[in-house]
Amino acid sequence: MKTEIVKLSQVKVNSANPRTIREAKLNLLVERMLVFPKMISLRPIVVDMLMVVLGGNMRVTALNRIAAMTFEAIAEIIGRTKNYQKLNKAGKERLLAYWQAWLENPTVEIVKASELSEAEKKEFIIADNASFGEWDYDKLANEWDSKDLVSWGVDVWQPEPPMRPAGGGDPNTLAKHEEDGEQKPFDGTNLPPELQGQDLDPNNLPKIEGDNETVMERIIIVYPKDRAEELAKLVGLSAIEKVVYNINELIPGNDQVEE
Repeated sequence: MKTEIVKLSQVKVNSANPRTIREAKLNLLVERMLVFPKMISLRPIVVDMLMVVLGGNMRVTALNRIAAMTFEAIAEIIGRTKNYQKLNKAGKERLLAYWQAWLENPTVEIVKASELSEAEKKEFIIADNASFGEWDYDKLANEWDSKDLVSWGVDVWQPEPPMRPAGGGDPNTLAKHEEDGEQKPFDGTNLPPELQGQDLDPNNLPKIEGDNETVMERIIIVYPKDRAEELAKLVGLSAIEKVVYNINELIPGNDQVEE
């Protein structure tokens, strides 16, 4: 199958594709494509003979978003990225010139899956979006910058260790069988009753002491990158520089920060 370059308007987003993307992640994808346009040609869009997308639905959606922008808006997004700041003057000029020319004639590189049956097309849509691998978080932490990973659409988080069965032991290997003292493969039967779906008697449950009052309360504010300055003014900061603030940091003249 050979690739070809066509007008972006010829390619149709597949409305039957079960994969969706949230606005925040779509914005990140748009930003990533703007500062790294080579990824568009490195991963051609797969379409059927009617030009409906089979693989690359999100990238086509992002390209349509870019095509609707002004060059000034594109330059603003590119200008605030770390990748752009790393470029020399000539590299910056080439990148901006690329998008200025692209806006005049939006195109995309495609490959036509002309030999797929209808059943194979449906399978390809799922298989192209399926992810069988898992991130090695140690390697990510050691070899990549976490801010870069976030801007590339990677959810940086540390997975919790697998739950240990009651009585200790590794849930993936052996669990202690208290009745006969033998080591047996963990099959879930020695989980606490509440995790086995058994009905519990409220009168036999252990009592929880204390109350649910906490020393400090928290709220989470979700905002798009382009509104960071607006949010900073709203909470009385010169800039949003970290993800957690103590209330005393937002009160003018109060330099004391309580733990």
